[in-house]
Amino acid sequence: MKNWLTRARETSGLTAQQCADAIDLPISEYAQVERHPGTLTLNELAALAHAMGPAGETLIEGAFESLRA
Repeated sequence: MKNWLTRARETSGLTAQQCADAIDLPISEYAQVERHPGTLTLNELAALAHAMGPAGETLIEGAFESLRA
């Protein structure tokens, strides 16, 4: 099962590399973030939401939904 971050990235049509670039991380570190999205900072979350465009709303909703779990 894919987590909310992976689903948001795929929905936006961005590659993992493009997301890594958006938050200024090497792809290897972004891969860790994508496996454990709870480690994102608010600044990183905002940068990804901006890069993802309309799918950014999905990203933010998923982030807050995961806090409730």
